Amino acid sequence: MNGKLLVVILSGEDPYKVRWGLRLALHAYKHPYGEKIIENVLVLLFGIGCTIINPKMPHYIEFQPRLQTLTDEGVEVATCVSIVKELNLEEESRSLALKLVHASVYISQCVSEGYTIMTF
Repeated sequence: MNGKLLVVILSGEDPYKVRWGLRLALHAYKHPYGEKIIENVLVLLFGIGCTIINPKMPHYIEFQPRLQTLTDEGVEVATCVSIVKELNLEEESRSLALKLVHASVYISQCVSEGYTIMTF
């Protein structure tokens, strides 16, 4: 097994993109149709993408279980601490067991470790 993937969710206002980004992350990590070929998958919620953890948003009911499934399967899901603080969503991040990170450092570290980055 080799390969590392960072899925960055930027499109909090586009449920179609978010849905497929989260699905791709899960299936890349635990492929339902074949063998696992990617060593590690990470997810980062960044920008408007952080809003999907807000219970007041219309698609929260759909995305909360998807995020829970990812974390339950062992996929690290992180949120940008600066944006989450600005949106007052720190408690929501913690309750969903999401990692609070400084996105610029997190992405830089992923690049230095050879991750492929996909954005949705």
